Amino acid sequence: MTESYDYIIVGGGTAGSVIASRLTDSPDVRVLVLEAGQREINDAVTTPWRWNEVLLGEFDWAYLSEPQPGLNDSGVYSAAGRGLGGTSNIYHMIHTRGRPADYDAWAYQGCAGWSHADVLPYFARLESQRDDTNPSAGRNGPITVVNARDTGSFVSHAFLEGCEELGYPPVADFNAESYGAGWHHVNIDSGRRWGARPAYLDPALSRPNLTTRTNVLASRLLIEGDRCTGVEYIDGGAPSHAYAEREVVVSAGAIQSPKLLMLSGIGPTDHLAEHDLPVQRDLPGVGQNFHDHPLVIGPVGYLREPGDDPRGNVTEVALFCTSQAGLPVPDLEICLVHRAPFGDQFFSQVIERVRTGQPVSRAGDLVDPHLILALPGLVRPYSRGTVRLADADPVSYPKISANYFAEQTDLDRMVQMVTITRDIYQTKPFAERLGLTEVVPGPETATRQELTDWVRANTGSYYHFVGSCRMGVDSMAVVDPQLRVHGVRGLRVADASVMPSIVSANPHTTVVMIAERAAEFLRTEVYQ
Repeated sequence: MTESYDYIIVGGGTAGSVIASRLTDSPDVRVLVLEAGQREINDAVTTPWRWNEVLLGEFDWAYLSEPQPGLNDSGVYSAAGRGLGGTSNIYHMIHTRGRPADYDAWAYQGCAGWSHADVLPYFARLESQRDDTNPSAGRNGPITVVNARDTGSFVSHAFLEGCEELGYPPVADFNAESYGAGWHHVNIDSGRRWGARPAYLDPALSRPNLTTRTNVLASRLLIEGDRCTGVEYIDGGAPSHAYAEREVVVSAGAIQSPKLLMLSGIGPTDHLAEHDLPVQRDLPGVGQNFHDHPLVIGPVGYLREPGDDPRGNVTEVALFCTSQAGLPVPDLEICLVHRAPFGDQFFSQVIERVRTGQPVSRAGDLVDPHLILALPGLVRPYSRGTVRLADADPVSYPKISANYFAEQTDLDRMVQMVTITRDIYQTKPFAERLGLTEVVPGPETATRQELTDWVRANTGSYYHFVGSCRMGVDSMAVVDPQLRVHGVRGLRVADASVMPSIVSANPHTTVVMIAERAAEFLRTEVYQ
């Protein structure tokens, strides 16, 4: 089958949903979205507190990283959204923009036009914030932003009181203030997840100028000379071709986007040669600079009385702080999960300590209302890794490695965060009022070396993968500041892969902002 459109978007996830919606606002523009996953979603996706149930299922690519030397050669489970809505269907609905210094740093790294002053109007464009805690918040955008305090649990209140006891300042809105402890703002509307799919894509699906094809896998980009003219994709086992009269936009995420470029002959020449792939464009930065927010799974506390029944996303509060004085942005984050859902794939040590008997087989099958789980995360990591092809088969998963703890300072700061979390657990609101007992790692893990060993054994991913097709003007950049692939006309990348460095916050909101900007670049481009 051969088709022709104005634009083809590879990936119907967070960024693809935004771009498809914005482009098809114009009725004379024809857009095709190609999505590897399915069209339908279920109640586990739309119900905020059931986010753990969507992992390891049909909405998750469920990657396993290459063995990580910094983690005793263990692989790291790495979730990524699959299906229309993509990772917007599985994220924790946390709405954090990133700090002004994050975007100013992008501009200094060769991304002119991406300073905080440049991107701020696009954040306001996407937001519909319901409270008044952030003077720069948008009020009329597609994505609903509410304060998690409105559905907050008494356990979350205790966390904030404990942080205040230790001297951390209270924060009314992480998008207006950088340091301290406070309630998250979340993308929930009338008790339902409200990410990119309901906010952008669902209202556009009925438009006659938008075509979506699901359960199809993009296998390569079609290149003629120095121009991308379309996409080959696998539909029901057979190859099909679609052509773009204007542009192809790759929005498949920080793992699949570099994979597709390399399968298409765009990437490092030596790596393409390993798989007998003809080189269309030597871009050595494709698949480089891959990085993530690592997290520690724990410490875990056991409360004397059960926590509240969930009403929101059960990840309502956080502490953002710095590992040392003088840093312009926080580099440490501690989130708290109450009524923590545990499954054997994620928290087997917790299950063994708190429960008896055989572990369950699926995430979300076991919820203990007495348990709380801290997720200390490093939001300014130094370690960098790669995305590489396993072979030339488009169905094969790529080899991914965020190279966790390649830099010693990353490990040191993770240990520092766990120590801070244990201090919070010892404050009066937790230890006295709620009778919290630390069960993991437990009091027997006492020395610095013991704690370091425990951190190595219990580090995982926040699933915040970025950077593998980074934006810039130097020889390792993949796209320019207008997200155009260097040396290939008619081709852009617009998703988390273009971030030069990860923002010091949950990145979903930044991905939506990037997509808003990409749609504007496309709408204002002059085609000849």
